[in-house]
Amino acid sequence: MKKGHKTHLRAIILALLTLFALAPQVKAQQKDMPEVTIATAVSNLAFAALWVAEQLKYFEQEGVRAKITVAGGGSPCQSAVVGRSVNFCASSSEGLILAHVEGAPLVAIQSHNRALTLSVVVRKELADKFKLTRKSPLNARLKALSQLGPIGATSPGAVSEQIFKFLVTKSGGDPSKLKFVYLGGPQLPASLMNNVVDAFALSPPSAEITEAAGKGYVIIPLGLGEVPELTDYPYEILMARPDYVEDNRKVATAVARALSRAGALFHSKPEAAKAALRAHRFSNPKTLEDKVFELSFDTVKPAIPRWGNMSTEGWKKVINFAAGAGIIKDPAKVPSAEEGLLWTNKFVGKP
Repeated sequence: MKKGHKTHLRAIILALLTLFALAPQVKAQQKDMPEVTIATAVSNLAFAALWVAEQLKYFEQEGVRAKITVAGGGSPCQSAVVGRSVNFCASSSEGLILAHVEGAPLVAIQSHNRALTLSVVVRKELADKFKLTRKSPLNARLKALSQLGPIGATSPGAVSEQIFKFLVTKSGGDPSKLKFVYLGGPQLPASLMNNVVDAFALSPPSAEITEAAGKGYVIIPLGLGEVPELTDYPYEILMARPDYVEDNRKVATAVARALSRAGALFHSKPEAAKAALRAHRFSNPKTLEDKVFELSFDTVKPAIPRWGNMSTEGWKKVINFAAGAGIIKDPAKVPSAEEGLLWTNKFVGKP
C-alpha cells in the first residue's frame, strides 16, 4: 500500500475511533438533560412557535429534553398540569383566568402568541350575500355576525363561543340572540361546508381549509390585529404550577427561552421559520395543502411576538375580554393584571 493511502486510512480509522469514543459522551449528556413534558391544548398553528422550537431542537439547545403531547382542549391541558401529570401547558390566557377564578394553581411564564388568532369564517354564499370581503370596513363585517343562523362552537363557554358574543357586543348588537351549536373543534369545518352552521371561529388552519375548498370565507382573521382590544394581548401562553417553576428554575427558563427564540425567528429569519414549520408533522405537505398553509401562515405570523415577555397592559386586555365575554361572572373575582399573580417574566428573560 502506498504511503499516502496508509496515511489516509489511518486518518479515517482515527476519526472513527474518535466518533465511537464521543458517542457515549453525547448519549450521556442527552441522558443527563432533564426531561419535561409539555401539553398543548390543540395542534393548530396558533402554537407555531412551539412547533418550530420542537422542529429545530431549541429545547435541547437550551438544555432540556421536551416531550410534547396534545391534550385535546384547554381544560384537560391545564388539569394535567394541576394534577402534575405534565409539567407545562401551552394554551390560551382566558383559560388561565377561568382556572384562577376556580382556584387552580397556575401561572403564565411565557407568551408565544400576542394576538387572538381565531379566524372568523362564514359560509361563502353568506359573505357574497352581505357583499363582504376582508377589505370591507371592520364594523360592516362585525354587524354581519348578528345576522347569522346557527354558529358552531367547540363547547359551551369556550373562546370559540365567547368571541362571537364579544364581537357582536362591540358592534352594538345583542349577543343573547345568537344561536350556538356545540360540535367540538374537529367537526366544525365539515359542519360549515355541509351548511349545518353558518359560521365558526378557530385558529388556523381550520377556517382556512373551508376557504380553500370554496365553501367558506374568512371575514375576520383576528391574528392580523384589526381589533385593538385583542391585539398586543398574550393569547397563547406557557403555564405551569407556581411551585414547580420555583423548584425548577433552570428548567422553566430553558423552556421559556426555547419558545421565545422560536418566536423571534419569525421576525429575524421568517423564511427559516416558515420552512421549519412546514417540515413539522402538523403542517407538512402530506397533512396540509399549500394554499391552506400559505393562508394560515400569513394570518398567524403577525401575532407571534419578537420575544415571549408579557406586560400588565396586555393582561388587562385579557381580563377585560374575560369579563366582557362572561368568563368572569362575578365582578368581585376580577383578578389583578399586575405581575406576580397570573403571570411573571422572571423566567423568560431577554433576547
